[in-house]
Amino acid sequence: MTSNTTDESTETTQESTATTEESTATTDATISEKVARVEEIVAQIEDGDVSLERARDLHTEGRELLDELEADLELGDGTVEER
Repeated sequence: MTSNTTDESTETTQESTATTEESTATTDATISEKVARVEEIVAQIEDGDVSLERARDLHTEGRELLDELEADLELGDGTVEER
């Protein structure tokens, strides 16, 4: 009986680890996409070929993305991994 319980516990741990890794990969992609969009916004505003209203809308979108990025990065465990 103990062996069966241990096997079930190991399977649960492996499933949890796989889910965490998938979540991290998704978060990484999302962070990369958000950073890329912020860079696009900065380039558009710096180019100067946008109306004042469009620049304001871009600024608002950029600020929201930066807030989301800050929240995403605060969720980390404090370690940096190079991939």
